[in-house]
Amino acid sequence: MILGLLALAIVVGGIVIAVFGWDRCRAARTSDMSPTDEIFIDPASGRRMRVWYDAKTGQRDYRPD
Repeated sequence: MILGLLALAIVVGGIVIAVFGWDRCRAARTSDMSPTDEIFIDPASGRRMRVWYDAKTGQRDYRPD
């Protein structure tokens, strides 16, 4: 009985982690993103956005400024 509940809790926890994108959250915490001088107006939302860049991976991210 207790082992069954423990197994169920582990499975449910795994599903919750997968749904919320564990890898994406982990990458955001460990990345070395820094803001650049690039700023633009997002045509879809009309918001001012700044480009953030990770020199190690070459990844670019667009965040509200």
